[in-house]
Amino acid sequence: MRTSVCVLFLMLSPAVASAQRAVGDGPGLAVLLGQALLSLAVVVGIIYLVYFGLRRLDSRRFAEDGEGPMRVVQTKHLGGDRWLYLVEIDGRRIVIGAASGQIARVAELGESGGTGDDGEQ
Repeated sequence: MRTSVCVLFLMLSPAVASAQRAVGDGPGLAVLLGQALLSLAVVVGIIYLVYFGLRRLDSRRFAEDGEGPMRVVQTKHLGGDRWLYLVEIDGRRIVIGAASGQIARVAELGESGGTGDDGEQ
């Protein structure tokens, strides 16, 4: 790590020195490096905010999607890539298992009786 930093510094120092000679008494190397690091931090911060902001908006959009005859009542992670889903379709409740890109109906529970577990996940 130290070697690569030293090599990078040695490679950049002639370019910085010639740029300073051309400009005259411009900002020093430390100032230029600080500006570059600050700019990088700002760009990374903007990317971070946009990424997590879009994820949050997307999850809210799907959480509020209550239209149509089908809704997921509850999910249960079984480990690995295996999941169980309790799905309600037109009042009927069905347990669905999913793993490795495969989906299968596990059980049909019949009509929902208004058990009050709406929105659990």
